[in-house]
Amino acid sequence: MKLVKPDDPILHRVCRPDFTIDGDDIQTMFRLLAETDGLGLAAPQVGIDGRLFVTEWGEVFVNPVFTRLGDPLVFHEGCLSFPGRLCARLRHPAVRMADGRVYEGLKAIVIQHEADHLDGICITDPLPEANHA
Repeated sequence: MKLVKPDDPILHRVCRPDFTIDGDDIQTMFRLLAETDGLGLAAPQVGIDGRLFVTEWGEVFVNPVFTRLGDPLVFHEGCLSFPGRLCARLRHPAVRMADGRVYEGLKAIVIQHEADHLDGICITDPLPEANHA
C-alpha cells in the first residue's frame, strides 16, 4: 500500500459508503501514516474507494457524520497527497460527531480535512465563495 499520485482521479471522487476493508489494510494505513509523519490518512489517498480515515491519535472513522461548530477560520494546511504544498482552507474550530463526541482544535481540523478527502475535495481545490446571498 502506498500513497496515490496527486493526479489520481480517486482523489476527486466521492467515496462509497458501502465498502469492504480488512483490519490488515487499516493497520497498514496506520503504519503509512506514522512513516510519513501525517496527522490523518483517508482511504482514497491509498487508492481505496471507501469512506474511512485513520488519525495519528489512533482513531478510525468509518462513514463519519459530524456537525461543524463555531465560525470558520482560514487555516493553511499541508496534505500527504500534495507534498510540499500549503493551501488555505476554511475550517471550523470544533466538530460534533453523530454519536455526540466533540473534537476541538487540531483534531477538529484533521477530521474536516480527512472528511473532505472522502467527498473528493482536496486542499488544492478553490475555496468556496465566502458570501452566498
